[in-house]
Amino acid sequence: MILDYVDRLELQDEDLERYFNEIRSLNYLSQGLSFLDAQVQKMEATVIEKLPKNLQVSMFGNHPDLAEVPQDLIACAFHWYSVTACNYVKLIGWMAYGGDSYQASEYVRQVLPEVHVWRNKIGAHFARISPRKEDTPADLAQSVIFPISFFDDAFYSNQLKLTIRSENQTTSSRNDMTWSLTGVHQQLTLRYWPNQAS
Repeated sequence: MILDYVDRLELQDEDLERYFNEIRSLNYLSQGLSFLDAQVQKMEATVIEKLPKNLQVSMFGNHPDLAEVPQDLIACAFHWYSVTACNYVKLIGWMAYGGDSYQASEYVRQVLPEVHVWRNKIGAHFARISPRKEDTPADLAQSVIFPISFFDDAFYSNQLKLTIRSENQTTSSRNDMTWSLTGVHQQLTLRYWPNQAS
């Protein structure tokens, strides 16, 4: 069974029974990821219909062209997608590398770098309430600012960067957490489900 068509990670036939529950988990997680992708694609199409052709756009907040889309649900879709995608990819890595948790973690960082960071700082828990040593004041504040904006033809996470100045310090938010749910899903489809690629 091929787990990853890009990195050519496979399970041998004798491992299929041993990993029955893991394979079942991959099946339902992939369906959830596809469901979220389809919902966000519909919302992106709604916005794209209103926009002039051949014009680069960047919209955030209460822009009139975003009025008919449920931005709060799209933000939640990014939360759900980031957690589910990281679970999916890490489980693939864990199976492919014989149950090695370290290699599974490295694999998810390689396959989903921006999504993994976003999941850790926003999607699974806000950095504001679970701060790490490396988090700046701007990172902590950014983690609870509305996370989604529309750029060109898709919704993206964390397009806006935040800078906070105090009397003795200036900090800026991270710049390694920008990703498009539908764009990431296209990449994952080619890697894991190429027979579903359109």
